Order: sequence, then C-alpha cells, then structure tokens
Amino acid sequence: MDAMDMVLEVQRIESAISLLEADWKSVHRSISDVASRAGILVRGIPKKPSTTWRREDLVGLEVDSGSGWISLDDEIDRLAIELDAQEVRPVASVGEAATEIEGALSRNQERVTQLSMVLASAIEDWEQANKQRQSLELRIEALEEDLRKHKDALLLQRLGSPDDLGTAYENCPTCGQSLPDGFEITDYPLAIEDNIAHLERELATFRSMALDAARTAEISQARVYRLREEMEGLRAAIRSQKDALVSPNSLPDSSLLAERLRLEEKVKALRSIRDSIESSIDELDSLAATWRRNKEELAALKGRDLTASDEAKISALRSSLVSQLDAYGFRSLVPQSIDISKKTYRPIHEGFDLGFDLSASDMIRVIWAYLFSFMEVSREFRGHHPQILIFDEPRQQEAARASFQQLLGRAAVNGAAGSQIIFATSEEEDDLASMLAGLPHQIRSIPRGEKLIKPRSL
Repeated sequence: MDAMDMVLEVQRIESAISLLEADWKSVHRSISDVASRAGILVRGIPKKPSTTWRREDLVGLEVDSGSGWISLDDEIDRLAIELDAQEVRPVASVGEAATEIEGALSRNQERVTQLSMVLASAIEDWEQANKQRQSLELRIEALEEDLRKHKDALLLQRLGSPDDLGTAYENCPTCGQSLPDGFEITDYPLAIEDNIAHLERELATFRSMALDAARTAEISQARVYRLREEMEGLRAAIRSQKDALVSPNSLPDSSLLAERLRLEEKVKALRSIRDSIESSIDELDSLAATWRRNKEELAALKGRDLTASDEAKISALRSSLVSQLDAYGFRSLVPQSIDISKKTYRPIHEGFDLGFDLSASDMIRVIWAYLFSFMEVSREFRGHHPQILIFDEPRQQEAARASFQQLLGRAAVNGAAGSQIIFATSEEEDDLASMLAGLPHQIRSIPRGEKLIKPRSL
C-alpha cells in the first residue's frame, strides 16, 4: 500500500522522538546531579521536552543566600566583589590584627552554633519532604493498579462477562481497607465507568501533588548542601584564625590569606559549575528544537488521509473478506457488519478486533478469508504478495464439510489465476476427492506411516 511508506516514516520519527526524550532525561539528570552537589537550584527545566519550553524565558539557576534564593550570577558577582576588596586590602601582621582576628573568630563560632541548628532543621525538612514524596508515589502506584483493574473489568463487561465485577474486591478500592465477608455493601455502587472517571481525577490530583513534593524535596536538598558548604567554610576559617593567633606576631595574618584563597576557589568553582550547566542547557535547547521539528512532522503525517488507491485496496479487501465469510457459513456475526481497520488492516466489528465474540470454527473461517483476501487484492493491484499460501490442517475446530469445500473452491479459483495454494491435510482421500470433483488440482497421497520429507539418498 502507498500508506506503507508513511507508516515506516511514522515509525522512524516516533523512534527518533523516543531517543530524543531519553537523551533529554539523561542530560536533565546530569544537570540535577551537578547542581545539587553545589547547592544550586535549577528552575524551569521540565522532565521531558515540550512545544512551549524556551530556555531564555524559563530556566534559572539560584542559590540560597541565607535570606532567600538569589540568582547564581548575582551570587558570583557578590563573591567576586568581596574577593576584589580582599585583594586590595593590605595584609597586616598577626600582632597588628590580633584584636580583629579574635573578633572574627568569636563571630564565626557564634555563626557555627546558629548554623548547626538551622542545618539540623533543614535536614529534618528534607527528610520529611522525601517521606511525603515516597508516600505519594506509593499512593499513585496503588491508584494506577486499581485503575488498570477497573479498565480490565470494563473490557470484560463489554465482552459479555456475566460476573458482578463491581464488587469483586477483597479490599476497598478507595482506602485499601479489607472488606470482610458479610460486610454490607451499598445497594447503589458506582458504575465501573464512574469509578474509572473518579480514579483518573484522583490520579491527576496525586500526580500534581507528587510533582510539588518532588520540587520541595529538591529545594530542601539544595538548601542542605548549601548550608553544609557554608558550615565547612566557617570551620576552615575558624581553624585558620586559631592558627594565626598562635603564630609569631611578626608573621602576616594567615587567616586573611586563607579567606582570600577560599573566596577565589569558590568563585572559580561556581563559574565552572555555571559554565557546565549552561553547556548542558545548550544541549537541551538543541534537543528540544529537534524534538519539536519531529513532533510537527509526525502530526503532519498522521493528519494525512489514505490515498484513493489505498482506499480502493481496503474496500476490495473488505469485499473479498465478506463474500468469503458468507460462502464459508460464518454465523457468529452478520458478515456484512465486518469491516477492515484503516490503522491495523485487520478485520473489526464495531471498532474492536474480532476475538472473544466468535466461535472457534468461525475464527478459522475468518483466517481462511483473510489470507485469501490479501492474496487476491495484491494480485489485483500488483502488490508484493508472493502469491503462495500453504495450509496445514486447515479444517481445524471441526469446521463444517461444506465450509471446507468452499475453501477448496476458492483455492482452485486463485490457482487458475496464477497463484499457488498447497494443502496438507489428513482428510480421507475418498472424501477429499469428492470435494475436489470438477476443480483443477493436483493431489499427492502419502500412505500412512511414510514421511513426507525424507533424507536424500547418496
């Protein structure tokens, strides 16, 4: 069919989109890992690409300044200004700066005490946020499982299941509590469709809550890492100040030099992390642009209608299928109600694939008709069918003799048109000969006990 090229192109684009989304997740995870270790919060990057995402409008890098979240650029500028001030400041001797060093040491020790309490509280908030996130994830898993069961129950109900599927639960589908035998159930339970709608609304709510909880946990984690970094810096400053106070008075103030070095390393590290994250965001921007192009191409392809030639082929396929079903004695459904899906090209009835609503023998008749329909349509429209069919015991499920005779007649017609049909059957030879009477055919009888395929003799 002409649509085959389109189907292959759709599959190629869908595969490319899946790869792009996987690459997006990998880069996003890398950004999150780098940022979290540095106490940086990355805002505005979604879990997967979207048509509306633009980095210049949405993405922001922030750090906790102690009084609130500020942009990473502002923090780097603040530290750079502080470093410049340190570099132009003359380095006094320990004797000259002793009073100043002692004052700074006292302030740092007080700050460590305060920061310890703040850090403990931040860690507790982080742990609580993680617990809430995990609890919501478990709830979502339970709701998804319950929704799946309800959809299965609805499908079985539509296929004619007589069981009362609405109350076939040992546990309450809403709260999870057990429903012991004899527990009084309301006489007016919700219909399965209503339960499905209710569960879908619950899932939407809990998924939104889970996103908020995950974001809260991410913010708490960044704050904890930032506080720990500040704590390490304070402790390093305290050590250098104590060392300076016990050193000879004539030596330069080593604590000031250590603070200058610490600031320089911190500015350099933050700039390096910013550049790394910006590079990864550039990669996300490129992935998003390619993803959007693929999505647009996919939408354009899926919006195309079948060509007139393909419509004619599907119509011919259905016509051949229906006429054969009628000839074979198909009775589970009215043959004229059978259609061909324009998506799967399989026989359908009222939008559903044929299956549970057919008897076993009628399912065999559908297979016969479907195989011959493809052969005939391909021959008529010069398709790629090899024009050969091989049946192994086609009269399965004790299909009626008249049906099998019609099948042989159809095979003879196709054989006369240039196709080849081979039957391997254990039917009685006399009975088979009577059904083949008047039909062009060749028959090869294999006596019982002999092998059809034998080793070659040398």
